[in-house]
Order: sequence, then structure tokens, then C-alpha cells
Amino acid sequence: MSEDPREPCDLLVSGGLVMTLDEAGRVVADGAVAIAGSRIVAVGPSSEIRARYRPARTLSARDRIVMPGFVNVHNHSPLMVTRGMVEDLGFAPMYTPGIPQGHRLSHEETYLFARLGVYEMLGAGSTTIMDFYRRPEALAQAHADLGTRAVVAGRVHDADPEALAQGRHEASVRVGEASLAENAGLIERWDGHDGGRIRCDWAPHAPDTCSAALLREVAALAARHGGNVHTHLAQSAGEVRLVRERTGLSPARLLAETGLLGPRTIAAHCIHLDADDVRLCGEAGIAVAHSPIGNAKSGHVAPILALAAAGARIALCTDTMSGDMVEAMRWAVAMQRVREGGRFVLDAAAALAWATRAGAEALGLEVGALAVGRKADLILLDALSPTMAPIVDGVGIVVYSASGKDVDAVVIDGRVVLENGRPTLADGDEIVRAAQTAAEGLWRRAGRPPVTMLSS
Repeated sequence: MSEDPREPCDLLVSGGLVMTLDEAGRVVADGAVAIAGSRIVAVGPSSEIRARYRPARTLSARDRIVMPGFVNVHNHSPLMVTRGMVEDLGFAPMYTPGIPQGHRLSHEETYLFARLGVYEMLGAGSTTIMDFYRRPEALAQAHADLGTRAVVAGRVHDADPEALAQGRHEASVRVGEASLAENAGLIERWDGHDGGRIRCDWAPHAPDTCSAALLREVAALAARHGGNVHTHLAQSAGEVRLVRERTGLSPARLLAETGLLGPRTIAAHCIHLDADDVRLCGEAGIAVAHSPIGNAKSGHVAPILALAAAGARIALCTDTMSGDMVEAMRWAVAMQRVREGGRFVLDAAAALAWATRAGAEALGLEVGALAVGRKADLILLDALSPTMAPIVDGVGIVVYSASGKDVDAVVIDGRVVLENGRPTLADGDEIVRAAQTAAEGLWRRAGRPPVTMLSS
């Protein structure tokens, strides 16, 4: 018997409609992706790739769309504990009394809710997730356990959260030092985990919850560390008012004055910016983590197209309350058309780029497109789902009709971490039940006993 002359590879994803989302926008009918280790080594027609490579494993993509995974650039996965309970209150959980979140969660509770959030995002096709919160090592562990590519950070602030929930902005040296220590410890123990699949950054919470001195300290620490700085910016009118009263500056100007507004800044929301702020953010070259669903729930639409025109880079996120980046793409298109008076100012291709390549570029990661040499992060969408038919060009159907529920399989770093809609490295049902049990205890202690449906 003659020896097989084909090159070995670890995984061959074969037989699907391959949407590369590369610079040329190449689409391959009956295409294949060959993977060796954690990287893509070939993309092309299935017949050619199968003739060239001898895989250790083949993942059938028949009746599937194969495309890059979504890059979800801003989340707080443990806030799953508040889902369905805070959206009608008008304030973020950190600013609301009686909400079990943040400093009120133990390490174990934080981990259980982080797992739930990561599971949902992974199941809806997010292969890279930026995630920051208190007790960030619990977040890192959740991402390690489910196999996601993650950028994790702490939630740095010196505003006392108990006072903040009562409407008082009181700085606390103790709180600030504790949050800095959490983020520093995270970086020391987790940055570069599993060959760099998990990376760690710095994340000052927001201009109104951080003193100017703390912002300057984080800027110095982040400059030494490298990577990105993640924050919220102009997410509420109250933030803008308080920062102006305290410093005489807008939140964007305060970040600039403290060394935190630049090309490595990823700022979420950016809703309440005036024309000078928009120009300042554009000139600084920041990346905006656009959360169209969260913005709309608060009754606002961020000036995203103005920011892009000024020079800011735009990437998409779900920001916890929904893990579905497909839904986020649809809302991004719709809300900008509303903001612009019904003009069709954004299309499906632009939204899909924001959800993939733009996020990868903002985070500095080699993902977001299916191309030789890139990290092997990809998803398979079920083309037999009624929401996926009829497929003509692929892009329009994914953005305007698909659902995160159509994600059938996920490959991250060359490893199959979701198959037949279920995680391969963890028990999805156990993740949901454990988070449910933890939430019941927390909400009972907060005076809101839940109505439960799950059996023990």
C-alpha cells in the first residue's frame, strides 16, 4: 500500500458555503478550511483541499455556512444575574440600589454567572469575547473552561459602590486600591493563558466612577502593560453632568487629559457626546464598542456614523443582556437609519464587518476572517434553518434573517468547542442550573424571591 502523499492537518471543515470575509470578500461554494494546530493553513474548494490535506478529523459542513466567529468587544458576563430585572429601571445595575451584582457577589457566584454568559455568547457564535468585571479571575476561569478566546480585565473604580447605588458619588481609597489589585493580580496570573487564547487588559469603569488621579494611575499601568484600555464613555446624561461638575470637563476630555484617550482605547456606548467630543474621539483614533441594543433600551442612539466619519473605529458588542451578535448587527443597522431620519446609511456588509474584522483589529487579534495564517476561529450556521433560507449572497441572510440559534458548531484555536449546538468542554444544562440556583439565593436576599421553573 502506497503512503498517503497528502499533507497532514488536524481538522478539515469541509463541504459548506465558505464566507471568508477576507479583504476580497471571497465566497467559496462547497468550500473547505484546513487547520493545523491553532491556525488556518488553507481555504478553497473542497475537492482541492481534500486532495491536498490528510486530516486527523473532518467536520462536515454540508448544508452549513462557514464564516469567521463574531468578535464581541464589550461585556460583563456576571451581570447575567440581573437580566430581565433591570431593563425597565433606567439605570445601570451599578447605580441601582438593591441589585445583587458586583461587590455583592462571591468569587463562586461570579464564576457561575460568568459561565452562563460565556455559554450564551459562545452558543450564538461569539468566538472572541472582551469581558470585564469585579473578581475578574472568575471570568478568566469561565472562558478557560468553555474554550473561548477572551480578553479579560477587572472593573477598576474608586467610587464606593454602596454609596453609588444610593445616588452619592463618594471616592474611596480602599475601593480603588482593591480594584487595582484585582486587575493587577489577573494580569499576573492569567495574561497569555493557553498560548495566548486568554489575554488580559486594564479597564477603568467610567469617567464618573474613577477619580482623575485613579485614571492617571491606570493610564500609566496600561502603558507599561501594553494591550488595550477598556472603559465606558458618555453612557448617560448623568455621567456627563457629574464629570463636568467635578472637573469642568466632558468625560471624553477628562479621558484625554488623563492619558486614556487614544488608539488603544475601546470605549463602550459613546451616546452623550457633543460635536467637540466626537471630533476629539475621532482625532484620538479610539475604537467604539457599539452596543445598539443596550443603547436603544435606554431610549438613545449613539452618533456612530459621526464618530466613524471623525476617525473613530467602530466594532460591535452585545454588552451582556443579549449574547446574540446577529441581533446586534440588525439593531445597529436599524437604529442608525432611525437616527438619520430614515436614510439607508448602513448596510449588511458594513454591520458584518463591525461584528468580525473591525473587532479583531480593535483588539489586535489575528481573527475576524478566514485566511491562511489567521487563527482558526470559525462558526457553522445551519443553512437548513428556516431563518437561513433562501440564501443568495449569504451576507444579507446572515445579518437580516439569521439568529444566534442557527449556530450549529464553533471552532476556536482549531478546537471544536460547540457541536450540534452544545458545548463540548462543559455540561450546558449544569451551567444553567447552577446559575439559576445562585440567582435564586441572591435575589431572595435582595427581597425578590423568584418564580422558578427548573427542577432541582
